[in-house]
Amino acid sequence: MSPLLTSRPSVPVGLRLAGAALVTALLAAAVPFLGGDARSTAAVPACLGVAVTCAALVGHLSFASVRATGDGRMAWIAAGATVAVVGLALTIFAQPTLFPGGGPVAQGPAAGAARYLVWHAALLACGAIALAGWAPEPRRLVIFGGLGALLLVWAAVASAPFGPLASRDGYSFTLRALVGAVVVAQAGVVALWWRRAGRAPTWSDLCVLALLGLSALDAFAFLLASQPYAGAWWASLALRAGQFAVPAVGLLVGFIAVAGKVREFEDELRATLLLDRARMNIRRTEHDRTQLDRLVRGDGVAVALQPIVHLVSGLVVGAEALARFSAGGRAIPPERCFADAHAVGLGVALELTVVQRALAGADRLPDGCYLALNVSPATLEEPDLAAALSRCGTGRPLVVELTEHHPVEDYGALSAALDRLRALGVRVAVDDVGSGFASFRHVTRVNPDILKLDRTLVCGIDDDPVRQSLAAAIVAFAADVGATVVSEGIESESELSCLRDLSVSCGQGFYLARPDFGAVPADAHGRLVAA
Repeated sequence: MSPLLTSRPSVPVGLRLAGAALVTALLAAAVPFLGGDARSTAAVPACLGVAVTCAALVGHLSFASVRATGDGRMAWIAAGATVAVVGLALTIFAQPTLFPGGGPVAQGPAAGAARYLVWHAALLACGAIALAGWAPEPRRLVIFGGLGALLLVWAAVASAPFGPLASRDGYSFTLRALVGAVVVAQAGVVALWWRRAGRAPTWSDLCVLALLGLSALDAFAFLLASQPYAGAWWASLALRAGQFAVPAVGLLVGFIAVAGKVREFEDELRATLLLDRARMNIRRTEHDRTQLDRLVRGDGVAVALQPIVHLVSGLVVGAEALARFSAGGRAIPPERCFADAHAVGLGVALELTVVQRALAGADRLPDGCYLALNVSPATLEEPDLAAALSRCGTGRPLVVELTEHHPVEDYGALSAALDRLRALGVRVAVDDVGSGFASFRHVTRVNPDILKLDRTLVCGIDDDPVRQSLAAAIVAFAADVGATVVSEGIESESELSCLRDLSVSCGQGFYLARPDFGAVPADAHGRLVAA
């Protein structure tokens, strides 16, 4: 609901609207002295054009304010303004200035007086119906507007639809009596509307009061005119434009102010949401930090082993250690844990915890099989990693798989760290080969012992000659540099068969064996046992 249209406007704003109505009335009072008894000129269609435009605007904004305020009375005001638009438009088309030889609308004084009387009476009736609290149902509004439009059309095609209300010599007594009744009735509606508004009129109330009050002055000036284009008739014409211009501007100002209030509310809401989001992020960061600290201590950390198998003989040659995290019995994605840990500076510590947990469970592998550990470049450069690997008393072959969660900034430092590990007998593997430029850059800079084909390259390789050509090139390169190729992500027999045909040495994947927290299943000869 609009904070402006439904509330009492500030005193300065209300005074401005009242001042605008007063200025309009004073200017209209001065018009007879300025215009004299001149005949129709361009001033008449100009004033009527302003009246039509502003009346249409009043009708639209009044109807729009019904949604903003929930005040159904404004729907009746909109209906009255719409009938006035039709009447004023027909009056324009009846002007001899525009149609000297006679236009589509009857130009006689009686027809013009009838049109004036109809739309004034319609505006008055709408104000009275609104005060009476008659529900503005769409059917009622359409019937009312349709009846007013029919009467105006009748007055447009008939020279004297309601009899001789006016002639070239002046207005009839009947017309003056009817207009006088309209003046009295409109003044009564204005008084009742003001009384109902009380001491706290809303912005909508003030705009309606300006509309009906100036309309009553228009009818009063029309009543004082001796005939068209004489004396007070010009004041009536000026008021005809002003009675719609003042409330139109008032409603526009109101809606512009509403838009400003809405923007202020949006800015305040946005600031509040940003503040709440910042607080939530702080709380979430604190929660994540607490959870990560627990994982770094080893709580909720487990290591699953996925066998790596020689593709021709079926012998288990090693296993990759895969971290698994949980909190409160709920599994947490490893990628998310490592990313969050690196974001708060705990990435290296968490990786070292996983390495230590994997080394502690190395006896789950058959003798002679290697244990592959996933390590980021930042962790490889940590002295604690080399110390942990050197303390490993299993005598088992070890492989570090170089992952790239973050770009390598110093390959010189990385090469020095790898040399220290190689001095301990640790072999080096490059993970995700074939997934992009970064993996090939690792291959050329670290001189790995094992190349691990990325699962995106292996998936569907049996049906894709392009993937087969790239895999064959990697196998040939590995043969030239003395490296071993291991395929990740083998999901089907057809992929396995294709990789064998390409001379890929070893592989792992769900088709061969899933990661498991128990011992690697192998028979007495070291062959993988199907689960």
